[in-house]
Amino acid sequence: MRIVFYIFLISQLLNFVGVFAGKAKEDSSKLNSINWKKVDENKSKPLQKIIWKSYKNDEFYFGNKNKQGLIKNSTNSSNEEKIYESSKISVPQITELEPFLPLNNFLDYGNFQTSIRWKSSFDGGASDGIGQQNPSFVFDYGISDSSLLSLYITGADDDLYNLVDGQKINYYWQNYGLSFKKKLIDEEDFEFGLSLVSTLEYWRHASGSETSKSIFNQSDSSLGKDKFEDLVGALSFPISKNLNENFTALIVPGITFLPEKLGSKGIGKNAYGNNFYIGSGIIFNAAEDLNLLFSYTTPLGPGNNYFDSDLNYSRKSIYSFGLGWDINSKIGIEGKITNSYGASPSTGLLTIPSDNLPLYSANITYKPHGEDTYLNPLNERDRFISNSGITVNNALIPRAGTSQILFNYDSRGNLFGSYGYSLSNIFQLELLNIGSFNDLNFSGSKNSNLYSTYLGENNINFRLGGKLLILSPQKDDLYWLALRASVGRNDDTNQGYLFTEFMNTFRLNNWLAFNITPKYFFSGVDSFGGIGFSSYINLSDNLMLIPEINTSIKKDSDLNSTLALRYSFSPEKSLDLYYSNAAGVQDLGQLLKDNQYRFGIKFNFLY
Repeated sequence: MRIVFYIFLISQLLNFVGVFAGKAKEDSSKLNSINWKKVDENKSKPLQKIIWKSYKNDEFYFGNKNKQGLIKNSTNSSNEEKIYESSKISVPQITELEPFLPLNNFLDYGNFQTSIRWKSSFDGGASDGIGQQNPSFVFDYGISDSSLLSLYITGADDDLYNLVDGQKINYYWQNYGLSFKKKLIDEEDFEFGLSLVSTLEYWRHASGSETSKSIFNQSDSSLGKDKFEDLVGALSFPISKNLNENFTALIVPGITFLPEKLGSKGIGKNAYGNNFYIGSGIIFNAAEDLNLLFSYTTPLGPGNNYFDSDLNYSRKSIYSFGLGWDINSKIGIEGKITNSYGASPSTGLLTIPSDNLPLYSANITYKPHGEDTYLNPLNERDRFISNSGITVNNALIPRAGTSQILFNYDSRGNLFGSYGYSLSNIFQLELLNIGSFNDLNFSGSKNSNLYSTYLGENNINFRLGGKLLILSPQKDDLYWLALRASVGRNDDTNQGYLFTEFMNTFRLNNWLAFNITPKYFFSGVDSFGGIGFSSYINLSDNLMLIPEINTSIKKDSDLNSTLALRYSFSPEKSLDLYYSNAAGVQDLGQLLKDNQYRFGIKFNFLY
């Protein structure tokens, strides 16, 4: 249930971000207020005709037009100029290559940003599943233009990647860290930039269970869990040089402080210990909004950052390479390959427990002070479909600052609910997607392994995801195109999967729109693709018919169908009644066929 804690924490922090951003915007508007003053002209000028245009009181239109400019007023009798320049939005730069490789970049005073990061192996190893995962949350705040305060929260609770003495062994850690970065030398004044970064962390970690031995127990064969709580830390001095406007080089000497022995049952060192290290990195601006990122770090000891399946500790070099893309001034994403499993400054040097593997890292950063992508407002017909469908999603995203709540229940006991929040006009974060499949009939199906793993009795599936809008008629494209991805796990079996969708939505005329949505399911149990088709047929202003079909693309493919009737009380509130033989409305359930049909009801809210 730890994922519930993370979801709750992230949702509360995002609420805080929203309030903080609103306050900052209010303060900014006060600072930018104009004091009007009468100016005597030598000669009167004829009044120009004013043309009024109606925008139907759409606050969204005016709220997104964030214009910047320079206004100059001159008179014939004076050479004096009165200049008003609107405050310019500062786009935050990358503040670190890795948690242990900070850059000499800072946020403007009072600005902040939040990041959600995900590190995982490409497979589950000995414990199967989608992979060994270490999610984290980072909050950065500019104390001044030359100092940055960062909060790190990380957590990993999978079994060890490899078997130890032929057994699966649970390994868990959780970090709460506070880091302070202070600029010591400004590159504008010298030939290089230098900063001091110090971090203090509270590290909770454990190993073992009622059925397995702890890796920290090397003296006997007794089973059980060993738990430890330690204060750990890190210190580094990033040195950087901007060789030109597109190329930055970085050298980081540093040290991490970790315990070298845990508990009383260890023989000698049974933990990592302290490590001096030398890190290096480069950032190359391949395009205006696209960065190539590379780093390589060598641990110097005296401690270690790796142990194998025989619990032998040693040192391994840490690397990373990938891409960073600023989708707009508010949203940035990164994708990298690395063998760093830790997600905080003190643990970032550590490889995946029991192995040294290439991992994938996916990060998203939200910058509330940035300028958003402007989209023309949706017309009323398109606003009615912005709550998506039943088993086939569409590519539309509610405007920035909008919350989306969906709730579903059917006649055989399926129960699902989700909450999403639009961080930008082109990105929605799916903070919570939770539910349970019930009373499914898969007799004769070749998908019994998927049923027992993800849809069996006592299943509760928790998921977290995001949806990115790529094309939209709201910015003069021909149709809507969006990419959605979600991850999560079954709380009963502790197994997870990755689900992706590539949604294409077309508006043919005022009464008909349709979707073509390729989907892909990936897990340690099975992996396969599928495709969904759906239509939105307006029967009247408030009544819509939604037929849907999903089929998996594999040898033993399933084909399911859904027919829904939607009544819209308003563009923000609607009710769906449907009849379907899909296993459920949540991700994997959309691609599987139940042998029996069920009636269902779905409530849709935007606010």
